[in-house]
Formats: sequence, C-alpha cells, structure tokens
Amino acid sequence: MYAYVLVRTDISLAQQIVQVGHACLEAGRWFVWPDTPCNLVVLSVANVSDLQAAIERIQLAEVRIALFYEPDHQLGLTAACTEPISGAFRRLFRRFPLWNTDGASSARGPPHPVFS
Repeated sequence: MYAYVLVRTDISLAQQIVQVGHACLEAGRWFVWPDTPCNLVVLSVANVSDLQAAIERIQLAEVRIALFYEPDHQLGLTAACTEPISGAFRRLFRRFPLWNTDGASSARGPPHPVFS
C-alpha cells in the first residue's frame, strides 16, 4: 500500500516540509488506514495550478485525496495526500517527480518568532 503526497515547490523549503505534515494529518483524519504497512511517497508539483490539475486527475480516477489549505501567509492550497492505494492506481503518479531539495524553492519563508 502507498499513500502519495503532492506538495508545491514554489514555497520555501521549510514550508514544503510543514505542508507535507499537514496533508498527512488531514489524510489520517479522513481515511481508514490498512493494517498492513503503508509507504509514504512524497512528490512535487511546481505551483498551485499544477497541484489543482493533479488533484482533479486523481479524483477523476476515484482516488480519495485530502487537501490542505495553509491559512497563514496567504499560501492557500499547498499539499494533498491520497488514501492508501495499491495496484493500477499507482500509475496515476508516474508522471510526478519525487520530491527532493534540488527542485525546492530557495524563496525565503515568512519570519518566524524568536523563542527565548
């Protein structure tokens, strides 16, 4: 079984990591997870338009997907995580590149509070 996370790479690297976590938490709230091990595959999309197109394609294949909208910093839709899938459904994700830091945005994220 595999759960696929799609994350935008036009946001800061730190935000990408956080958004993957948020999407996974949303998926955990909505989907029943199998008793067998489930692998997490993190994939990248260039921007919000590509993410929306990917979500539509996934939903057309009747794969459920949890969406995460970041309420802070006007980021909007940032990531999405599928229900656990197997078999032929995995082909839906072949065209997406695996996430890596080489394609990550070097854009500086919003300032973070200083903790003392």
